[in-house]
Amino acid sequence: MAKGIMHKILIIEDEQMLRRQIARLLQLEGFETVEAANGLEGVASALTAIPDLIICDIMMPDLDGFGVLQALREVPGTAMIPFIFLTALVSIQDQRHGMAEGADDYITKPYTPAALLGSVRRRLEKRQRQLAESRQRAEEVSLAVAGSVPQEILEPLDHIVTITSLLAVKYGAQDPQVAAMHQAVAQEANRLRRLMRRLHLYAELPRLYTHRFELAQAGPPAAAGVIVDRVAREVGRNWNREKDLAITTEPAQLPLREEYLALLVEELVDNACKFSAPGTPVEVRGAGQPEFWSLAVSNRGPGLSAEQIGQIGAFKQFLNGNKKPVGLGLGLALAQGVARLHGCEFAIKSDSETTTVTILVPREI
Repeated sequence: MAKGIMHKILIIEDEQMLRRQIARLLQLEGFETVEAANGLEGVASALTAIPDLIICDIMMPDLDGFGVLQALREVPGTAMIPFIFLTALVSIQDQRHGMAEGADDYITKPYTPAALLGSVRRRLEKRQRQLAESRQRAEEVSLAVAGSVPQEILEPLDHIVTITSLLAVKYGAQDPQVAAMHQAVAQEANRLRRLMRRLHLYAELPRLYTHRFELAQAGPPAAAGVIVDRVAREVGRNWNREKDLAITTEPAQLPLREEYLALLVEELVDNACKFSAPGTPVEVRGAGQPEFWSLAVSNRGPGLSAEQIGQIGAFKQFLNGNKKPVGLGLGLALAQGVARLHGCEFAIKSDSETTTVTILVPREI
């Protein structure tokens, strides 16, 4: 199992002494525990706490272990949680029944600590592998979609813009609404083109990374101070947040192309404006050190947990409902990928008050 991960284990057992004994054993091994005294309480605890693994007795009042397993397997959020039966039912028929119902393991009482801990570790390790494989498959699908969709959209989009342009030329002088509609279509088309370019670049990152040294030598160095100030103000205007911007930046010549530095500034400032309320400050700071130049963008929006920071990826949003912003959740993932492409360090520091994304650009790549 990965070091530093505190796994949460739910223990559902109606015998208090045995339940506390199991909890103490697991706590001594570094696990976090949640206890439930019966099946109904166990289902409620699982739905609330979303544990990483469940240890459950079978013979319990109100709702037995089989009922607990069935109830949790019917809920998407708990269906895949590893489930271990720990029971006094020792017959082969009982064991087969438990495994047929979907349990991951079946341990009989009296148990040995080594057997229980070994089963727990094996189930958690298997689940971690499954999650890693699932993330890898999702990433592969994301790259495939990002690589193929842009061209499929850009061609018909250009046709739409061309048609509306012709209509505006022919009828715009006669009907102001036609000209206004053409302007609206052109603005939305530009937004879609930007999105398609970002998707295409995200899909291209693995290929670009294999040629990163040639990439670093292509084109003149970027004038950091000028680019940061210009792009940050453009993004601020798009969000009507010019007054919220606080920009301080030192001049520097950096060994990456202007388009990539502009993209980094654009994505970070856009993300800061998106996730913070109008009227709150968005700070953009560029500062130089002998070996690197740092770009830091801060906002006062909702913070990110350490777990969320570790899960940053394309098409990943951490807010739901009315708080969920418009977009694909691509900004930070793209900025992170472009930063790494150029040998930059990428870090996020977040608490309940401030979130700061910092990129350290080496003077020489």
